[in-house]
Amino acid sequence: MATRARKAVLARLIRTWAEEWGLPGLEDAITVSFSPRLRRSLGRCTPMTGHVVITSSLVRGPFRPLADVACHEAAHVAAFLLSGSVANPHGPLWHELVRTAGFRPRVRRTTTALGDRKARRQVTPRLLYEHRCPVCQSVRFARRHVSRWRCAECGLAGLSGELVVTKHEGGR
Repeated sequence: MATRARKAVLARLIRTWAEEWGLPGLEDAITVSFSPRLRRSLGRCTPMTGHVVITSSLVRGPFRPLADVACHEAAHVAAFLLSGSVANPHGPLWHELVRTAGFRPRVRRTTTALGDRKARRQVTPRLLYEHRCPVCQSVRFARRHVSRWRCAECGLAGLSGELVVTKHEGGR
């Protein structure tokens, strides 16, 4: 099915989900585009603008994974419209919207969703940075060194709150 035809089917699906979610006209607030540049995620959404970008690798495959990703991203826009920026992106409201549409709420992609070629690719361990408070030993992890982070509790106690950063290979 060509990209234009997939977009038309997705628009009809979004209209159906919008009715189930009590948001008539949601399909007019969401614009869907496809991009070959998405490699780490299957989709991306900007809830304030309603712009949804889905990896173009899903256009060529079976329709179910494409509909699953479209529902995931459309639920972000719906959650934003229903509760503003207060809602957690993958919180209870988002979970309920995805379930109501008939999908399983998932935050991480499955390896088979991008095809066997990418599933067989060797995964390199993630590099994590540990940010530790030398006073209270509070710890935060990030994929990069964040120099502006401070320990909130020590800062409230009148201390500098500066954190000591250490590189770590692999997961937490």
